[in-house]
Amino acid sequence: MTVREWVVHWQEIYDKPKSRPTTYAAHDYVFKNHILPGLGDMRLAELTESMVGAFLDNRKRFGSHRPESTNYPGLGDDAMRHIHRLLQQCLDQAVEDCEMEKNPARAFHYTKPKTVKANILSALEVEDYLDAAAQLGYLPMLLLALTAGLRQGELIALKWSDLNVQEGTLTIHEGRAVERRELLEYGGETRTISLPYQTVQLLEQEHTKHP
Repeated sequence: MTVREWVVHWQEIYDKPKSRPTTYAAHDYVFKNHILPGLGDMRLAELTESMVGAFLDNRKRFGSHRPESTNYPGLGDDAMRHIHRLLQQCLDQAVEDCEMEKNPARAFHYTKPKTVKANILSALEVEDYLDAAAQLGYLPMLLLALTAGLRQGELIALKWSDLNVQEGTLTIHEGRAVERRELLEYGGETRTISLPYQTVQLLEQEHTKHP
């Protein structure tokens, strides 16, 4: 079995059922543009630390460009950390499934990024934020984002049917995403959150305008 064959198997059996659609798409990008071009044709069981080390060094120095190119910007620490972490995760499962004896990616380490302190808006900044949102005509959506703490992907994938006006709640579907302006549903878990009364009122008014 080649690394490419194992990656296809791992994505379908282990990654796709457990990951958010956007996370799965990000993993797929890393595999197709970095890991598979460098390691895909190698035999999985014969993969060594030196092979993985050479691959990581090549990505660090040249990115996805060929070394003979006159302009080949390398990859930064964040990109290398993502590539290594995904490769290590994929090969860990290969070891667990007895497809290889040990994971050669575990011989390499990338330091974790420094913790970034959250920039919390003051009451005055929140007021300015909502005033600007109202002037732009986006107050219901941006107030929802502010009060519910939704991720961007969760926000744009909402349907009106997710809102329960009587209960004052919103149901978030973990396996729903918008890709290329198309709403896709992959199943998965849901969670329900309570909304402030003002947010529910604004959303109800907006629904009347845009049913």
